[in-house]
Amino acid sequence: MASHDKVHPNVHPETKKHKPTEAAHSDVLHPPPEDDPARKPKKSFPNTGWRRPIPSQKGGSYEDDFMHKPPYEWKSDGDLFKPKYYSECWCGNVAFEFHGDPVDAKHCHCKQCQHLHGAPFQWAVIFPKTSVRMVKNVDNSLHFFSTQRRKGFHDVPCKVSCDECRSPIFDEGRNTVLAYPSAFRFPDRKVPLDFQPTAHIFYSERVMEVPDGVPKWSGHKGESELMPELTTEKGTMPKYKGKPKEGQIDEPADDRPRIDREESH
Repeated sequence: MASHDKVHPNVHPETKKHKPTEAAHSDVLHPPPEDDPARKPKKSFPNTGWRRPIPSQKGGSYEDDFMHKPPYEWKSDGDLFKPKYYSECWCGNVAFEFHGDPVDAKHCHCKQCQHLHGAPFQWAVIFPKTSVRMVKNVDNSLHFFSTQRRKGFHDVPCKVSCDECRSPIFDEGRNTVLAYPSAFRFPDRKVPLDFQPTAHIFYSERVMEVPDGVPKWSGHKGESELMPELTTEKGTMPKYKGKPKEGQIDEPADDRPRIDREESH
């Protein structure tokens, strides 16, 4: 890329802009818009045989006997729950099955996801709570962490993992579950189309730029501004140390002879 070239957004120039609806940082892990109890879901949740209110829909820790309700151990009325996908922690002590396909799939670049996952960004798929069921919990290995209270107990929204191997499994929200596809067992290790992200969210907080052609939102998908996927901004990866034609760099090319460059330092 020549130093005078400009990086263009990967979105249509006539795409409508949206104003951000929340601050760049929140005191809790960012739930998806589908998890907002005040909003009606864009897609109706499938009938999987759960006849009662969605557990922990109000958030917090009020739900009695939550371990025998979705998304944990529960019985489907009429056997309407039809497992399609299976996920498991690293050691195999904890496993879940999933009905149908995810509602959406996203990459999240928020600072909290970076910190909690020890990675540049998070990959998650969204399932209705009543489309998730626990099928294995050896030695009571299920572990909960409340991102709001910063304590290890069940308080929605919370993160769910294995207490033995510590591998993350999903985030439990009020209406939905944000499951991590890395824990899923796909045939031939091929990622289904419905698991492939439709957006990068909280891209304004990124530490790594991803030129994959998927829309980049500064906050939540459809509720914030669309952003360019590549910039010359310092402090984001990847920045190549080679010549400009080999990729993006922080600074314009220095065309001086090598010996002159070395003497200047």
